[in-house]
This record gives sequence, structure tokens and C-alpha cells, in this order.
Amino acid sequence: MDQHVLSIEVRSLTRAVDRYLSESMPEAARVATGGNAHIIAFLDRNRDKEIYQHTIEQKFCITRSTASRVLALMEKKGLIVREPVPHDARCKRIVLTHKADAIVADLKTNADRVERMLVNGLSPLEQETLRMCIQRMRENIREAQQEYEHHEASQLSSSTAGDEDEELKPYNHMKEENNER
Repeated sequence: MDQHVLSIEVRSLTRAVDRYLSESMPEAARVATGGNAHIIAFLDRNRDKEIYQHTIEQKFCITRSTASRVLALMEKKGLIVREPVPHDARCKRIVLTHKADAIVADLKTNADRVERMLVNGLSPLEQETLRMCIQRMRENIREAQQEYEHHEASQLSSSTAGDEDEELKPYNHMKEENNER
């Protein structure tokens, strides 16, 4: 019996969808490669909100360095600008440019077509169940990541404390002598 590992199946599906979206992308929108199209669509859907780099990191489950690199390339291509916000000089909100606005309709049309193709044959209940299952899996992996990071941080702090004790051993007798006085 062939056993399917769910995480591999999900990753395989994600890659197949990304590849198909990229291949079927209208010519006018080809400047938005790979994850750029997803970010543009996300920014378009959330025009009424202030979106920052950390929002992109969380939404797309990417690291700070990956988000920084992707956004820098999008900025270089003229798809986004980063604007300072008055309430926090450290934050820059991400805004679509007119160049990105010009391709949003093509991206939406292509994404909607692929979405309809993906859920073809699934009932509304099956679609909702799938969304709920995916959301739960995302929560599970987020919790596992937080636990792992907490564990790693505690391991690092305890090993660092041990290293400091080792480094101070030659000087401990001085401390003991001073306490005796």
C-alpha cells in the first residue's frame, strides 16, 4: 500500500499550482514573477490596510531575509514603494505602484481561473472543510515553530551560562577568598 505523506502532497500541490500560474500568466503581467504575483494580489486585496514587511513575512510564512530580498527586487522592478508612516519612523508601509496596478487585473483573472480549476468537483462544504483543515495545519506549524524557537533559546541561554561558569572557574577562588574576609 502506497502511503502518502500529507506534507509532501501539500508541497507538491503548491509547487504545481505555482508552476501553472507562472506558465499561464498573461504576457503583460510577466514582470511579476513567482511570489511577486502573490504579494501583488495580497497588497491589492488589502489596500485599505497598512501592510508592512512583517505582515508579508507572516502571511507568506517567509523569513525576514527572504521578505527583504523579495521586496527589494519588487521595488527595483517598480512594482512597490515603501513609504514611511507618521506614527513610527522605523516602519515603512508597502504600497503598489501604478506599474503594479496595471497588471493586477491580469493577475486576478488568471488566479480566479486557476482557483476555479482547482476546486472543480469539490462541493462548497468540501471547499470550506479544506480551508479549515489548512488553517488548522498552519496553526499547528506556527505553534511548533514557536515551541522550537523557545526551546532553542532556552538551550542557548543555559549552554551560554555553562560556558560562562567554565570561563570563570580560574577566578572563583578569588571570589571565595573575598567572601571569607
